[in-house]
Amino acid sequence: MTFEPDFSAARLEDGTEVKFTRMEKRALAVFSNSAGRVLSRNFLLDAISESGSEKNDRNIDFLINRIRAKLRDSARNPRFIETRYGEGYVWLFSGIPAPDEVEAAFILIEPMKGLATLGELEENGRALVSFLQADFRSQIPPDETVVVAQNLADDPAIIASGRKIDIQISFFQHGTGFESVVSARRAPGGHIFMVKRFAIEAGPKGYQNLSVQSRDLARLIMANYWKDLTRKSIGEAPLPIAMHHAAELPTDSNSWEIANRRLTDLRREQPDDPELKMMWATHLHTKYVLNGYDLFTEGTDTCSEDEAEIERCVLDALDFAQTRPELAVMAAKLLYFVDQGYRDLALELATQAHRSNTAIASSLAIVGQLYSFIGDMDVAENYLLQAEQLSTPKSDFQIYVLTLLCQAYKASGDHAKLATTLKRLYKARPATMLIFEPLFSDPISPSLRAKAMALLFSRKRARGLLRFVTYLSARLFEDPEHRQNSLLTPVNLLVRRFGPEIVPQETALHLPQLAGSNRQK
Repeated sequence: MTFEPDFSAARLEDGTEVKFTRMEKRALAVFSNSAGRVLSRNFLLDAISESGSEKNDRNIDFLINRIRAKLRDSARNPRFIETRYGEGYVWLFSGIPAPDEVEAAFILIEPMKGLATLGELEENGRALVSFLQADFRSQIPPDETVVVAQNLADDPAIIASGRKIDIQISFFQHGTGFESVVSARRAPGGHIFMVKRFAIEAGPKGYQNLSVQSRDLARLIMANYWKDLTRKSIGEAPLPIAMHHAAELPTDSNSWEIANRRLTDLRREQPDDPELKMMWATHLHTKYVLNGYDLFTEGTDTCSEDEAEIERCVLDALDFAQTRPELAVMAAKLLYFVDQGYRDLALELATQAHRSNTAIASSLAIVGQLYSFIGDMDVAENYLLQAEQLSTPKSDFQIYVLTLLCQAYKASGDHAKLATTLKRLYKARPATMLIFEPLFSDPISPSLRAKAMALLFSRKRARGLLRFVTYLSARLFEDPEHRQNSLLTPVNLLVRRFGPEIVPQETALHLPQLAGSNRQK
């Protein structure tokens, strides 16, 4: 018989699947972390009740009966839950995880230390583990697991094999009360990236507070883990790609949404942290890189507000960023992007940071893009080609650099080099062909694939695409001819299908042949 990691379901011996309600899941989690121990009705009631709910110890009896029925367990001959009359209930299953489960765990909650110190509050300490296990499961990819290793204290080699995060929980007496310290460490045997200390209180209110503290703690640990992974990756790729990789995505997840949750939790705790301000500014820019097409299509973009927030965060963090060259080059790119008179400052900042930056591949890519925007295409090409040479084949960073090269060649009108770069791009990541053919194909004789893609656009999505390309890259080129070249292919394709009225005003401003027509209208 097997349970799902979050106790949402179980598969019986005959293959039948049973599902559990939210309260049943919580009760099973509490039981599994207190195997062999008598849990009173009051303890179970406090551990699983939600804030504001009505409490009645008879509800526990009804809950146990429902769980038993689903597990086909007998009260007279129990395999899972035994009744101790006048005392409570006992979970009979030992709950000791197998070594391979520990080794494959995303999060390993190590044996608690000082549990006996709590005395009468020992059950509160055990409840904290149950809460954390459930709350961590809601924070990690669904195919990953959280393992509690309370019974593995005699085998430290197995405990050390947790492969993502190790959680260590200690309890101690402080004055007349009790407190807990929870630390999170990169596994196996890595550095501690977060520590939190809080009080352990008695009674029903204590359980409710533990439940709230557990939820906040799980979110904060995962947010700091994300931040720690970002710091580790920033030497290998620019900050936005490092933040994307740190999300450790399930296949159907949006890295921007995951980063948004992590940064929101972190900034709530440390609103003035300059490193978080740089991450938040980068995050707002990435919002338009990853989701801009949909935002402009649906008309839900908030460009002015986001640009003001990017500007504020970067300026607040600028002194700090200049002590970290990898952040300084990103600050330069963001100041250039908001287009509020910072372009000379951005170029000076990028040039200075590039001289001392040891994350050279990332620096070459970002500074190379800035040189393409100001029209120095020879330097831009040199920097970007070097960045490509330093990238790992088929990596996100290589795709990033090849995309910047395509933008530069498109803007300069160098169609021969653009064509060879597109071949490298499509070979490294074939799926990009569907995105880039309508943008980078020849504007006069577009490919059949580009024409076919244009036929799939509705009017709404066609205008969204043109606004997206204009905002994210075309408007940033200083040379009017470069701005026009960047837009010609998608504009020509979509005007052929829908007519010149499909072109938004902000796009037409960079195309003299359309700007006059739009003004007359």
